[in-house]
Amino acid sequence: MRKTGDQGFIQLIIIIVLSVVILSLLGVSISSFINNTTLRENFSLVWHGVIWVWQNYIAPYLQPVWGIIRGVFS
Repeated sequence: MRKTGDQGFIQLIIIIVLSVVILSLLGVSISSFINNTTLRENFSLVWHGVIWVWQNYIAPYLQPVWGIIRGVFS
């Protein structure tokens, strides 16, 4: 018998493999994306924005909730 988490992991692997196959059939080179400096800079900018929003808007509200959760399971 498989656990439900195993099925999700297998589905994720299948999705990744199918995505690579589809991108290959469309003629998209994954290595060109990785080596593209403009794309890397754009993702870096977006990632820093996500971190800033997390630290300034989301984390202050979730820290008390996280403290309660840790207290319950301690």
